[in-house]
Amino acid sequence: MPTTERYDEALYLKCNPDVHKAVGSGQFLSGFEHYITLGRMEDRRGMPSDAAFAAEQHLNHKAPPAPLRQRVHGDSVLLNFIAAGQVIAGDILRAIPNDLRLSTESFLLDFGCGCGRVISFLRNSLPGRIFATDIDEEAIAWCQAHMSELADFSSNGAWPPLRFPAGHFDFIYSISIFTHLPEDMQIAWLEELSRVMKPGGHAFLTVQGEWLFPAGHLPQSEVDRFSETGFYYHPGELTDGLPEFYRTTFHSEDYIRTRWSKFFVIENIVRRGINNHQDIVICRKGA
Repeated sequence: MPTTERYDEALYLKCNPDVHKAVGSGQFLSGFEHYITLGRMEDRRGMPSDAAFAAEQHLNHKAPPAPLRQRVHGDSVLLNFIAAGQVIAGDILRAIPNDLRLSTESFLLDFGCGCGRVISFLRNSLPGRIFATDIDEEAIAWCQAHMSELADFSSNGAWPPLRFPAGHFDFIYSISIFTHLPEDMQIAWLEELSRVMKPGGHAFLTVQGEWLFPAGHLPQSEVDRFSETGFYYHPGELTDGLPEFYRTTFHSEDYIRTRWSKFFVIENIVRRGINNHQDIVICRKGA
């Protein structure tokens, strides 16, 4: 069985014709996406001998330290962090609507980029210049030191504004940010993201949908409140290294279509569209 120390895309696809076909049909972004999510558990031909080493080499930059991976991903295992970044990037690309035309002149924003988990994989698949912001100054400093060739990184405050002019971005994506903010802060950031987006531009914002709402673990009064309002901000455990307000939030589809439509046209809500877990709200700024 042929093996290699580093991951070799051509070798993996040659050894696995079914994967080559799946990549060609768009089912997988690359052979690496198949390898990191399925192939390494299936003992496929053409795999590298050390999955963790090969995955880090595939990043083409130093991997973030364990505390930053823990803060973003919920565990510090390098292989899990890299796999999630690859899957999320693939999910974003597969969800892009046909009328979103990006070019080398486009401007893109990763709002809440953390330590660059998604940019590492998305950078090679989307044209244009990527900007990335986060409230985590430690994560931004690390990205500036180790990933500056991939995006323009900067920190932002807990509340708007961002440093960008109005109508600046063609495409904005925000992974697992609106899943953690209180309602007044969410409304403020929706207005701000709308401000910095070009007319006709798109935003992918992820939420925890009503199917994830933990009704069985909450008092009935809280369940009733979510049923009535469609929004629930759960003051649960803090995340080490992040602000006190950063908790856990749930949205109903009715709430999103009613409240968020003040700022965007809600084109679609893709249930479990990110990593088979969070929903993608596909927004467009009207003309």
